[in-house]
Amino acid sequence: MARAKQTDRAEARRRYRQTTAQTPGDDDTELDFGERRPDATSAKPAQAKRNEPQQTGRPGFMGAFRQSYRPPHVREDLLALPSLVRTRGFLAAIALVIVGAGVVLVFPNYTGSRFAWELLVWPGSALAPQLLAGFFAPRASYLLGLLVGIVQGIVFTIFLTQFADRLGTTLPPDQMTSLLSVSFLTGPISGALFAAAAAWYRRFLALSSPARAGAGKGGARRSSSR
Repeated sequence: MARAKQTDRAEARRRYRQTTAQTPGDDDTELDFGERRPDATSAKPAQAKRNEPQQTGRPGFMGAFRQSYRPPHVREDLLALPSLVRTRGFLAAIALVIVGAGVVLVFPNYTGSRFAWELLVWPGSALAPQLLAGFFAPRASYLLGLLVGIVQGIVFTIFLTQFADRLGTTLPPDQMTSLLSVSFLTGPISGALFAAAAAWYRRFLALSSPARAGAGKGGARRSSSR
């Protein structure tokens, strides 16, 4: 008899809820054992998430300026150096140094050959090879710029000792020490800094360019849809 009365009361409560058609948030009636009250707020987080402003993939100027900096990881960079010296950017930079020296050797005392010497070989001022090596370096751009500066110093020293007449000017012996210090100290250090700056500029362009930012977002969407 007790179970029959409980069943009748449960049926009466369900009929009452159906007739009054109250919302789940306003329904204060007692629920049966095992029943759950519908959560009226379950759809609110999803709706609020849709109403949130979508963030664009392109950072601001200062954000791109800060994000373009990468701290050096010397140990990992040294381990990756054998593969980095085989990259196209570094090999092209070394080729530029050799081409500049070859132009001076074959066509001495010409304006064009002197320009190539100062642009590609002269340590400390010839920074075009470092620009190429740093801009296309996958990592450790400062190490590649340092190596390019050392190669420039070696080529410069060979010309000072063996082919000084090709440079068009006779260097006094008392200046050899200062020139050698420039070749193997100032030149490699400035080359490392300039190559690192070139790598930073490449990352800055990639972050601040609208076309590249849109392409990156499109690629991310394509990869996520696969």
